[in-house]
Amino acid sequence: MNDGARLRSLPAFRGLWLANAGSDAARLIAVFAIQISMTLTLHASTFEVGLVSPLSNAGALALGLVAGVYVDRWGAKRTMLASVRLRVLAYAAPVLLWWAGLLAPWQLLLCVVLASVADTFFSTGHQAVLPALVGRARVPDAAASLMATDQVITLAGPAAGGLLTRLMPAPLVLGISTLTQFLAIGGLTRLPADPPAAQRPRERVWPAMRQGWAYLRGTPLLAAIMAAATLNNFAAGFYQSAETVFILRELGMDPVVFGLVWSLSAVGGIGGAILAPRAGRRFGALRVMFAACCVMPLNFALIPAAAWVPHAAQPLMVFFSFFLFGACIGFMAVSSSGVAAALTPNELLARVSSVRRTLTQGATVVGGLLGAALGALAGVGWTLWLAAALAILQLVPLIRVGVPRKAAPNEAELALGGE
Repeated sequence: MNDGARLRSLPAFRGLWLANAGSDAARLIAVFAIQISMTLTLHASTFEVGLVSPLSNAGALALGLVAGVYVDRWGAKRTMLASVRLRVLAYAAPVLLWWAGLLAPWQLLLCVVLASVADTFFSTGHQAVLPALVGRARVPDAAASLMATDQVITLAGPAAGGLLTRLMPAPLVLGISTLTQFLAIGGLTRLPADPPAAQRPRERVWPAMRQGWAYLRGTPLLAAIMAAATLNNFAAGFYQSAETVFILRELGMDPVVFGLVWSLSAVGGIGGAILAPRAGRRFGALRVMFAACCVMPLNFALIPAAAWVPHAAQPLMVFFSFFLFGACIGFMAVSSSGVAAALTPNELLARVSSVRRTLTQGATVVGGLLGAALGALAGVGWTLWLAAALAILQLVPLIRVGVPRKAAPNEAELALGGE
């Protein structure tokens, strides 16, 4: 029995795994359905359709800092259940509005924002409760199991979404996302009860937020990992704002081929997530994370470089870029999650993770908006090359704290996290 299977034998982790899978499937199907609905059903403007991606991260940017405080105050299980119910509202409302003939683009954008808020609180509660369910030492294996499932869903998602929109009107596909939330609720009911209200922190919001920020800033290795992830996501925002336009318009790739390449490349994410814990145990989690960070700029550069190869070879180049991107994200996310859990005391996990999520996801939004503007002014090719250059910057904070020279946090650093 492998590590992921052993973890899923634990009822509480199996419940979290089920809730995570249901939430991811719902989000993937919903984003696809919303984009198709706005483009083909409601004939929204290019600007309105372009808002879907930035708004999908708006919750983390707007509320990420306070999410950790309220997860501590309300309890992780209670918060995640409330988040799933908010998603039910966000996904079900457009279906009802479509049936009534009242659905408009702004309502779908509001759906995206509400789902993003729910995702922010769900993810913060998820990160806060995971070490308690499996133990700090098993966090990398647990994160790998969860991420591998995410990538499998990503592999099947585009094909499933396309099939569903052929079987029913695109707005009705949001009803499928609504139903999968009940799967998530069933999983969350298996989690242990939250501590009694008297045992949960009741600090005021701003002092509690400052405490999480102060701990993160005062832990150099943790701060460096956060800075690297923020810089990577900022570069990824530029990259993602230009990649689709470049591939479809500049390279002239057929949309069907593009969708197939995108789906198949999720294999890289699955492989990265599965291999990350083993690689971390053999070579050290920090070394594995640093190696993935070194490869990421190459992944960004492969897309604009595809213009230099024969047309028949371009799909392979795009596939390799997407494959590398998924693999690097798998190695980086799994390795960094284990290190972050080891460096952070249990009582600060929620608020520290909320600060990290705010900065990292906020960087994607800002990078995406700037990338879209640069693409309109200078062209998408230059935007992609700039993304590759910006991705190199993520190595700077890691080098400054000596990550390339050590395999794992030292004893003094682990002592801060309570190990």
